[in-house]
Amino acid sequence: FGSLPEGMFDEVRSIRGDGKLSFSLIFELNSARPDQVLFDCSMKRIGFRVRDFGSTGIPKLNGEFVHDVFEKDRLVRSFAVGPSNPDYTTMDQVSPYFRNAVLTSEDGSFFFHNGFNEEAFRKSIAANYRAGKFVRGGSTITMQLVKNVFLTRKKTVARKAEEALIVWLIESGRLISKERMLEVYFNIIELGPGVYGIGEASRFYFDKKPSQIDLQEGIFLAGLLPRPKAFRFQFDSAAVLKPYLADYFRIMTNFMLKKELITQQEYDAVVPN
Repeated sequence: FGSLPEGMFDEVRSIRGDGKLSFSLIFELNSARPDQVLFDCSMKRIGFRVRDFGSTGIPKLNGEFVHDVFEKDRLVRSFAVGPSNPDYTTMDQVSPYFRNAVLTSEDGSFFFHNGFNEEAFRKSIAANYRAGKFVRGGSTITMQLVKNVFLTRKKTVARKAEEALIVWLIESGRLISKERMLEVYFNIIELGPGVYGIGEASRFYFDKKPSQIDLQEGIFLAGLLPRPKAFRFQFDSAAVLKPYLADYFRIMTNFMLKKELITQQEYDAVVPN
């Protein structure tokens, strides 16, 4: 880890391990054929194990820790992620409607992949290049969690490479269970201006506990994740959801019905209001 390039991989440079570990990143984009982008990030291990995590904070995710929120390299909020925080929500207190809506919209294969969805990531690179700006993400929930807890928000290839390395360490070494990762994710995600975690969000929007969120409310909250600060623009002057969101609700409920996450009766009862 000490041989990694200076100025990159700062979060993991202090890790010490035994055995051999190789990291390969192949990135190729032909501007004439962006849909054929090549992004192959792989790790190989030979008798490798982490002996000392050094100053990295990876193990902290298994217990209570203080989460720092930065915006444009400025600290805007710090809060405990654990029982000492009254808004902390354990998985058994999270509404299954919210849980399934987030998994459907953000990472449908979260419990089955190894931290990466290569095809989704390649499609996001191609879409962003064609648009000339960031319009589509390809991150899994594991990648989003690593980005939010350990790394800056700058969208660079170098940061993505370090993100991939940390994700690989966590997933391949089974350092944190999938259930624990999802629980931490639900407690730190931004769901509005200054609103972090499902505990704060359920009270802010609906004056409810996280366990009381219904299907329509769960879909609404999941839809905030790409642009949480812009939630007000989803409503008209009468505080009614704008008509275009009906398409989002229909797409989401169709997926959830096909996956048998909701019943036909629940599907029929959804009205995006």
